[in-house]
Amino acid sequence: MQERGEEMRIWLIAALLFLALCGLAAKLAYLHLGNHSKVKREYTRELLGLRGRIFDCNSDQFPMAVSLPARQFFLDPQAVKKGYDVRSISKIVAEALNLDENDVLAKFHQTDSRYIKLGISTSDQAFSVLSDLKRVSGVGAEELPIRSYPQGRRMSHVLGFVNNLGVGGAGVEQTFNRYLKGTPGLITSEMDAGRIEIWSRRKVHVPPIPGSDVYLTLDHNIQYEVEQTLKDVVEKFQAVRGWVIVQRVKTGAILAMASYPDFEPEHYTEESGDIWRNNALAVVYEPGSIMKSVTVASALNEHLVTPNTMIDVGEGTWFYAGKPLHDHVTGCISVSTALKKSSNIACAKIGLMFKPQRLESYLRAFNFGDQLGIELPGEEKGILARSKDWSKLTPTRVPIGQGIAVTGLQMINAYSTLANDGVMMRPYLVEKIVSPSGELVFRAQPEVLGRPVRPEVARAVREMLIGVTEEGGTGKRATVAGYSVGGKTGTAQKAVPGGYSSTDYYASFVGFVPAHEPVFSVLVSVERPRPQHTGGFVSAPAFAKIAAATARYLEVPPDQPVEQDDDSGDAQP
Repeated sequence: MQERGEEMRIWLIAALLFLALCGLAAKLAYLHLGNHSKVKREYTRELLGLRGRIFDCNSDQFPMAVSLPARQFFLDPQAVKKGYDVRSISKIVAEALNLDENDVLAKFHQTDSRYIKLGISTSDQAFSVLSDLKRVSGVGAEELPIRSYPQGRRMSHVLGFVNNLGVGGAGVEQTFNRYLKGTPGLITSEMDAGRIEIWSRRKVHVPPIPGSDVYLTLDHNIQYEVEQTLKDVVEKFQAVRGWVIVQRVKTGAILAMASYPDFEPEHYTEESGDIWRNNALAVVYEPGSIMKSVTVASALNEHLVTPNTMIDVGEGTWFYAGKPLHDHVTGCISVSTALKKSSNIACAKIGLMFKPQRLESYLRAFNFGDQLGIELPGEEKGILARSKDWSKLTPTRVPIGQGIAVTGLQMINAYSTLANDGVMMRPYLVEKIVSPSGELVFRAQPEVLGRPVRPEVARAVREMLIGVTEEGGTGKRATVAGYSVGGKTGTAQKAVPGGYSSTDYYASFVGFVPAHEPVFSVLVSVERPRPQHTGGFVSAPAFAKIAAATARYLEVPPDQPVEQDDDSGDAQP
């Protein structure tokens, strides 16, 4: 009986083993032959399409903006597996991401979120360390691109920034977002139980496409000099802000454009929207005496005056329409002297020589009251009322830069027009756009906007503007050793409700170099400088410094003998 019992147990064990093998075989058959379409094993991954780069005019040498592949690391405190020491993990995370260990540890004890951002890193080493499941638990990573600006604040108002959604939010980044943004790729496949892709089951692989590269007309070398000089003058005179533009005369290309205060594009959220604004084309202000050159050019073009026409400005005060106009010039002066000495009364009387409609038409021919169409967001039109709405006083005030509001871009473009024999070019700052494959997507072509005055008139005004920077002129401090300079000072009272401020001014100087055969023009405008406030004292020296550096950099041949520097001179408006 004992032997029979042992035999039964053997058969029972054998039967159990047989049934187990049958079950295993059935399971394998089910897994391999069954319909598992309802089991979610699909693997999908989006591949980053990096944003295109932005370069200055020096080919690929100096990237102003680039995108880098990075990872956003995050923490899910509830996903930390048993047996892992959160203090040890915190130390590893802190070292990998350069964070404070105690701050990381505090996040492990948070209970209000399962997605706590830790930091962003472009380091593959950091990813490798934080993906080591033997040492780290509860830490995940998501791919994302980060926008980097290698030159820091340089060109910040022109470049703009990219928001947290990867969309350009200002400047070139905004205007050319559709070219710069990349096209993401896609992988669809199957994954195993560990949520890892099964490479042999990959169905779709669409590679990402980077965005196109944008090349600017701006030169970072000139831009550096401009930004440094602008910062110095704004801080020296305790001004609210300032802006500078450097433009090629023949083509309209912008070589430099700066506003101060500026900002870090990578940390744009640390500044207010007011700081993001590109003041060179977004601030509308009454230009003051820098408008007088346009007035004189228009009168010459209409044959109303010649450079030698004499105008009686009296004893320094002139009443018209019951309002006084003051002047620091007296007696009978020529039109040339009126520009050189910046006579308010002479230019106001020239304005009365026009019919209002005709004066307005000249101002609009110089593109005041309208956008110039530069490739940046935020360009203002300025303010120029229709002549039918002018008061009796307006024709005497607009010619001296009051009752009309302009942008810095409009003002420098008007002077570039005079420097270019009366041919007005559209200002532009994007030279070309190149696709990732090297295909030329866009190339800028200089565009003529109009010819507001005849060539001989523009040349005559240029000659008169040289006098402004000579002995006795209001812009003596704008002289550049070795070069002739033509330009104009401007000191405009800031408009306030009910009239004009007696303490706040816009100080400006705008001109071109060399004056006889101009290559480039420069505008410097400073808002509310103190204690000095005249364009001749505040802005003319800044113009001289920028113009000298630009002429040397562009290797413009000198056209004047170099004389001993003389820092004396009149600093009138």
